[in-house]
Amino acid sequence: MAPNPAKRATAKTAAAKQATAKRAGSKSAANPAAKRVAQPAPARPTTRPPIGRLVAPTAPRLLEASLPGGIHALVVRRPAVPLVEVRLAVPLAADQIRKPAPVSILSRSLFAGTDRHDRMALAGAIEDLGASLDAHVGEDRVILSGAVLAEHLKELLALLVEVITSASYPPDEVKADRNRAADETLIALSQPDVVAAQALRRRLFGTHPYATPIPTPAALHRVDAAALHALHPVVLNPAGAHLVLVGDLQPNRAVRLAEEAMAAWTVTDEAPPAELPPVTAPRPGPLDLVPRPASVQSNLRIGGSFARLGEPDWPAASLAEQILSGMFSSRIVANIRERNGYSYSPRSFVRHGRAGSSFTMAADVATGVTGPALVEIFYELGRIATLGINEEELEMARRHSVGRFSFDTASLPGLATTLANLAIRGVDLGFLTAYPKAVIAATKQMVDEAAARYLAPSRLVTVVVGDPDVVTGPLSALGEVALRS
Repeated sequence: MAPNPAKRATAKTAAAKQATAKRAGSKSAANPAAKRVAQPAPARPTTRPPIGRLVAPTAPRLLEASLPGGIHALVVRRPAVPLVEVRLAVPLAADQIRKPAPVSILSRSLFAGTDRHDRMALAGAIEDLGASLDAHVGEDRVILSGAVLAEHLKELLALLVEVITSASYPPDEVKADRNRAADETLIALSQPDVVAAQALRRRLFGTHPYATPIPTPAALHRVDAAALHALHPVVLNPAGAHLVLVGDLQPNRAVRLAEEAMAAWTVTDEAPPAELPPVTAPRPGPLDLVPRPASVQSNLRIGGSFARLGEPDWPAASLAEQILSGMFSSRIVANIRERNGYSYSPRSFVRHGRAGSSFTMAADVATGVTGPALVEIFYELGRIATLGINEEELEMARRHSVGRFSFDTASLPGLATTLANLAIRGVDLGFLTAYPKAVIAATKQMVDEAAARYLAPSRLVTVVVGDPDVVTGPLSALGEVALRS
């Protein structure tokens, strides 16, 4: 019988497979690592490692000096990167706060040109230094902010003083700036968040300058170059100004550079005093309802007076605010976001002005749950004001507060801005060391007392922006409601 070729091929294939397997086996025997044996996964720890002891950050070494014209200078050496942050903070007088349109346009047109540069040339001169320089208006101050390569600090200070002493306010540039500002304001006034913020300011501050709303488009359109020329020396007055320099510098040399540059900044006209009357606690009263017909959501705002920055009870009060609503693990977030789903981002913050401080809680909810959401907010306010906090919450708030403060002052821009804000508010600069230590040392009793003092519902005022046809009934069940335009 003739041999079968298919069987011979099959036999050869089987023999080849056996030979390959034998060679692989011999290699594995020679190299035990070649054998891959599945190992059981390491057991995961059942408990988290302990968190280290909370330590207050080290405060920077400050050099303070008095410059020509009464300027207060603060200099801090931070050589980590070859940059210097510059802040110049100037207080506003009460009349300037009450008439915000001219000051707003002044901050926009300040860099529109000088006696030596037009707007484009001035921007080019700043950029040639690898620098930035701008201005903005705060609640009760004007702040000029800049950053520059350390080797060009002298040149940037010269440009800063050039702007302060010879801003030209070209009429065409002023017109363009005020038109842009008016357009932006028109858009802002259509936003319910802005409407709610302005309504709360009126309730919180009454007749105080802080109650002043943002300028209207009509008021902005009335500002012209002549008005800015008249206002400039009154607002930008060296008396009461604070200059902050933070970065890769030698403090004594930086003070000398600042003295040389600022010597040209003098004002001959008598400026009005920048002192402000103190803020008083708001009067309790009805809930203010600002109509927004057909709105699908309601903007809830609750606020009151609060501990001032640097006051003895500020650390404990700040911890109470964090536990209530100032951090993501707060009671308000756990209640109206996590448990009830009424609001995506309930929050609170404390605003510090030169004349006083205020607390604001904010939540934006669907129109249909306006009443229930307020019930839960009032419940949490009453609970913390009467029953206080627990030790676990206190430790979490301590770590959050000290960590955030350390983060805010770790960078050059953050430290420069913090120092400028402390100086303009008249807070002792020892605050940089005292605040985190006071937070760490705060006891439950101290925080409970601060919560009762500042967060009791009877001490707060409430504003709601929403559809009156839907929310008036549920809100009236909670108390008196006053319609406000």
